[in-house]
Amino acid sequence: MKKCKIITIDGPAGSGKSSVAKRVARELGFVYLDSGAIYRAVTLFLLQRSVSPNDVSKIEECLKDLDLEVKDQQIYVNGENVTEAIRSPQVDEMVSLYSALPVIRSSLLALQRELQDCQDLIAEGRDMGTVVFPDADLKIFLKADAKTRAIRRWKELMEREVDISFDDVYYQIIQRDEKDSNRELSPLIPAEDAIILDTSDLTLDEVVERVIKLVKDHIEQVKRCDA
Repeated sequence: MKKCKIITIDGPAGSGKSSVAKRVARELGFVYLDSGAIYRAVTLFLLQRSVSPNDVSKIEECLKDLDLEVKDQQIYVNGENVTEAIRSPQVDEMVSLYSALPVIRSSLLALQRELQDCQDLIAEGRDMGTVVFPDADLKIFLKADAKTRAIRRWKELMEREVDISFDDVYYQIIQRDEKDSNRELSPLIPAEDAIILDTSDLTLDEVVERVIKLVKDHIEQVKRCDA
């Protein structure tokens, strides 16, 4: 029986992990899992229902009505395609508060792990290598300085014609780093066996090239050990 490969790519907001993971998955023929999009979808779902992150009992009740589906790199909530809506500044601001809640993380853990069955997977997020797939074949952690990440995020929002200043984006990045790194459950830290790659001075193409080489080198190493 073919053993499916799982590659995790973790990192903070703006490190380039989403863009890198998508391209690496496409070029290698792997399935792409965007865990951040899943948490964003839940955040949007709860915001639309005016449910506070402090109201855990209400969140538990609402999650019973949530039907979340990932199909062809599109995110659907109760049949509605929310792929674009989950990238709004409002979701940016609130997603860390919701995603830190044990009730949400536990409910989504099974959904993410289901995708590993019998398919090679590139899993991207903040705790893919530490919590969701601790036995992954290869773990990569992307990092970049906060200013570089803020510039990337601001340019992305400008392309989508979102009216927000660079200073506000930079502040959101700093706040997100603080929340993600210091939360009690699944904090943003590299796995002990992760390969850390600083993307601050690298183009997207350069990062993709390096990650693909890491994956191919790992696969070849495994083949040699099994021979």
